[in-house]
Amino acid sequence: MSQQDISQTESGIYLGKTFHQRFRPVEHKFEYDIALFWLKLSEADSLGESLKWFSVHSRNFTRFYRPDYCGDASVPLETAVKSKMTSLNKGAELDGDVYFLGQLRTLGMYFSPVNFYFLRHPASGIYTHMMAEVSNTPWNERHYYLVDMASQQDTEKAFHVSPFNPLEMTYKWQITPPCERFSLSLACHTEKKDFVAGVNMTRISLNNENLRSTLRRIPSMTIKTVAGIYWQALKLFIKRAPIYDHPKSQEPR
Repeated sequence: MSQQDISQTESGIYLGKTFHQRFRPVEHKFEYDIALFWLKLSEADSLGESLKWFSVHSRNFTRFYRPDYCGDASVPLETAVKSKMTSLNKGAELDGDVYFLGQLRTLGMYFSPVNFYFLRHPASGIYTHMMAEVSNTPWNERHYYLVDMASQQDTEKAFHVSPFNPLEMTYKWQITPPCERFSLSLACHTEKKDFVAGVNMTRISLNNENLRSTLRRIPSMTIKTVAGIYWQALKLFIKRAPIYDHPKSQEPR
C-alpha cells in the first residue's frame, strides 16, 4: 500500500481528552490527553505492511497484536468480534464491517481499560452496535457489553473494574457515531449519578507523519494509563473513598 493508498483508508487516530468525575461519596475529577487508534479491521494487515512504526504480524514500536483482543487468537479478530456481538445479542446474528477504537501494544507492553468495536452496516453506512471490551487491573480479567446505537439502553454493571465503585450500578451510555469528532460518556448510577467517565476526540489520518507525531507526544498509552490509574487510586484512598472488594463483597470497608 503506497502513501497515496494509505490516505484513502478509513483508519485513523483519535486525539483528545479522557475525563473522570466522581460525585459521591467523595468528589474527585481529572482529565488526561489520550490517543486511540481507529482501525477498520479489514485494513489492518495492509496498514501493517505500509506504516513504518506500526505492525500486525511482527514487533514494532506499535503493534496490533491479535492475542491482546477479543476471543481465540487463532480466529480472525473481525470474525471473533461479530461472533461475540451475536452471542450478546441473544443469538440474533449481527453482521457488517467492524471498526476498532482502542489502544495498541507499544514498546512491547499492553494494557487497555476499555476498547470499543463498532459495527457498521455496509449498505447504509450506519453504525448499528458498539461492543465495549472492558479489562481490569491488577486482575487482568475481561468482560463485554453490547450497546444498540439506536436505543443506547441502560446496562446493568456486571464486572468489577474499580475498587471504588460497587458492582450494583447501572451504566447509562451517551455515544455519538464515530466521524471526524467522537464523544462517549458512561454515567454510573445507584440511586443517583455517582460517577461519569468519557472521551472527547478528533480524528486524524493514520499515516507515517501523524503516527510519528502522536508517538512523540504520547510514546506509550499503556504506561500513561496504568500510571494514571494507580495515581488516581492513591488520591481516592487519601480522600477515604469507600473500597469494594473483588469480586463478591459489596460492603465498603
